Amino acid sequence: MRTGTLIILLLLIFGSLYPQETDSIHQNREVRYDETPNLEPVDFDTSLIEEYKNSKEFDYITTPEKDSWWTRFKKWLNQKFTQFLNWLFGDYEPNSLLAIIIKLIPFILLVLLLIVIAWLFSKLNPGERMLQEPSAGEVFITEEEKLIRNEDLKALMQEAVRNGEFRLAVRYYYLNELRKLDRLKLIRYEYQKTNQDYTAELKDENIRKHFSEITKFYEFIWYGSFQVSESDYKLAEKGFLRMETDLNSLGHE
Repeated sequence: MRTGTLIILLLLIFGSLYPQETDSIHQNREVRYDETPNLEPVDFDTSLIEEYKNSKEFDYITTPEKDSWWTRFKKWLNQKFTQFLNWLFGDYEPNSLLAIIIKLIPFILLVLLLIVIAWLFSKLNPGERMLQEPSAGEVFITEEEKLIRNEDLKALMQEAVRNGEFRLAVRYYYLNELRKLDRLKLIRYEYQKTNQDYTAELKDENIRKHFSEITKFYEFIWYGSFQVSESDYKLAEKGFLRMETDLNSLGHE
């Protein structure tokens, strides 16, 4: 016991006599002073600082934006749809086949809706029927063509005169002359042709002159926005009678 105590005392004595290392950092520490002459305090522009504070470019505080009514409506709709599916199918595994089918239901409904809209548009859209080409055997006849081909224009003209419809009587008179010229093969009647085209087709000078005259009467009376009197009709009738006289002089009836 004494021997152990003696050994401890010797270690303490010799340990305290061992020189400790000098702290180089503490030894070499040196205080330096700024010796720059004429130093002035920095002056900050407070208005510029306030400008930076109010600028959005330097505003790094992010505030969450509120959902719009449309976003809230979609969330509400999605929530109700999920509740309906849960009520309909009950609980199901997230990765099961039923879960995949449920996720596809909105897209399937959207496709079906688009198909129904396209079908209704094709059935109810009148423009499609207008753009369709007519069938090969279908022929469209205008009112003017129908009158020239099928109606008794002289009877219609006389009836219009009796009823005081002198503008309509002049129209029937003129169409009757066109039909007569077509049947005599002096012109070839076609609806898309103009009255000037018919005038150019006439070879006889007198007939061409009088046809040009009754054409002016017809266009003035039929397309004019005024009341046609009986005297106006009588004046136009004289031109039609001269036209028929020329045809008779050539041996045409």
